[in-house]
Amino acid sequence: MLHLGYLDDAEYALRRARLMAQKGYGDYSIRNFLEGLDFPANMTDDVMEKISVEMNEGERIARLMGKRVSLKREKLIRFLAGRGFPYAKILDALGGEDDERI
Repeated sequence: MLHLGYLDDAEYALRRARLMAQKGYGDYSIRNFLEGLDFPANMTDDVMEKISVEMNEGERIARLMGKRVSLKREKLIRFLAGRGFPYAKILDALGGEDDERI
């Protein structure tokens, strides 16, 4: 990313991460996006820490599950994993171990 002084890079990174979190993306996807923009690692770490405090992954998963009540369990798991949520957190939100084949 070019550093021309037109934008505050840290503020842009935080705003973009917040927007992605509000749209239901997991930390993995958000971090991957920020790293793709070549932000310094310490800036990305700071942004991810703030996002985790503001809206943790469990809250984001619960909100998405509330919007996707009609999906079968296996499709919901795939959807959430595709959004960048860790499998363990998905299973926790669904109430435990996965006894079904995906």
